Amino acid sequence: MRCRASIWGGIAAGLGIGLAAGLGGCMPVASTQPVLSLSQHWMFGIERMRDDSVIMLPSTNRFLKVLAGMPNVQVVYLGADRNDQLFSSYTGNRLRVYSWLRAENSCMHITYTIYQTGQQEGTFGLVIPALPAGTETNPACVDRAASGLYQALALQGL
Repeated sequence: MRCRASIWGGIAAGLGIGLAAGLGGCMPVASTQPVLSLSQHWMFGIERMRDDSVIMLPSTNRFLKVLAGMPNVQVVYLGADRNDQLFSSYTGNRLRVYSWLRAENSCMHITYTIYQTGQQEGTFGLVIPALPAGTETNPACVDRAASGLYQALALQGL
């Protein structure tokens, strides 16, 4: 549930009138999902997206950018040796992510490995289903996949 400002709620509160409960305040907003967040800081190591354009890596870069904007996340691209060493030596919570855009008629397949206190905890997979043919661009798919990964991790309690 989200709070949506209402002119009536603001007027009622400003006048000290108890009408705000019926006219404004918090009410469900159509088609919103609860906002989930990771409970701790995580370093995400992102591998080059399979089948991404070799020269510019547009989908990989977009995936990095979207995930970097999420709360409690530090993102590093693992295509450079120095970044891989930084990621491997990090002793906090970390997640190594492999992705494949448009794999097997889906939006994206994601495989991720969780490391906590330097120890591998497990490897998991996530499939982001495709929308009906021709209705979703690759950038929109990457955005949806990054958000889906983050939400799945938050639901796991990470």
